[in-house]
Amino acid sequence: MIKDIYSNFFTQLALGLGAIGGLMADQLGKGYSIVLVLTCFIIIYAIFDEYKKKKLYMKQNIPIPIVFNISNPADSRSSLNAIFRLLEKEYPNHKENLEKYYNIIESDLIFKYDGDIFNEKRFIDFLKITKHDIKKLEAQTPHNIDLHIVYIGPIANAILVGTMLGTEGVSLYQYNKSTDNYTISIRIDSREYKESVDEFKIIKKEQIGDLVGDSVTVAIDLASHKVTLCKSDEPIVHLKSIIGETIHNEKDFIRANREIYTVINTLQQKCSHIKLIYSMPTTIAFMLGMSMQNYWDVEITHFDKGEYKTVVKHLDDISYYF
Repeated sequence: MIKDIYSNFFTQLALGLGAIGGLMADQLGKGYSIVLVLTCFIIIYAIFDEYKKKKLYMKQNIPIPIVFNISNPADSRSSLNAIFRLLEKEYPNHKENLEKYYNIIESDLIFKYDGDIFNEKRFIDFLKITKHDIKKLEAQTPHNIDLHIVYIGPIANAILVGTMLGTEGVSLYQYNKSTDNYTISIRIDSREYKESVDEFKIIKKEQIGDLVGDSVTVAIDLASHKVTLCKSDEPIVHLKSIIGETIHNEKDFIRANREIYTVINTLQQKCSHIKLIYSMPTTIAFMLGMSMQNYWDVEITHFDKGEYKTVVKHLDDISYYF
């Protein structure tokens, strides 16, 4: 607290006033009391300013809304403001407070990529810069932060953004057309989402071909539009939902991710390279990325013009630091 008071703008102003005012009073031979009173008054205000800052979010981590927009024409600023409106029901004037007390402005919270998603080097550079900027946001606040995330873009890149975060304290939002607003699809506040399971309750696993080579394709079918299973010389592990085409329940999201993660974790111990093809909700894609991070040799693909094209060939080659 003392360090924060010392670095406060008003404390620095008071010290400057005291130094300059003291010299002027010394030259004039009067005015010492005025300088002293003003200096003390400003320092007291600095202490009060820091107290207000601390009191704002004393009980909880500071919620930081973030929008990831990957090659999508959607209005990122509108999405960000929608999340601010939701947060300000619990944290009044939150947007204003972030700017006033932590120097976090709107443009700091929007991460937009306008390039070709198949340009691997450029997109990885975008992720590196983004990770660095999020670290800066964390450093600007005296507390831990919770990320409140809106993701707009392809599923493949949602996985990759998730690998960059790989953390707890994340809430994912999805747009609800019926209400024209955003709602939380899942809150991640523990490591449960990446724990292995002993039995499958959400997915059914079918294997096509024997695991005799170094590579395997994992096909994830968890949405109404189905994965296209192309003919392949590689074995395919097909993961299909057994609870219906659409997942809505938060617990089912977490359970589905745990089961997928368990399968991939088992396979990476047998095969050196795993190719992912999928049809699944963005929420699970994001969580899957957070679970895998960049530890394994996984190929991320995107279905385009009738085929699965590579977005990132080797996930474990990614380094998020320059």
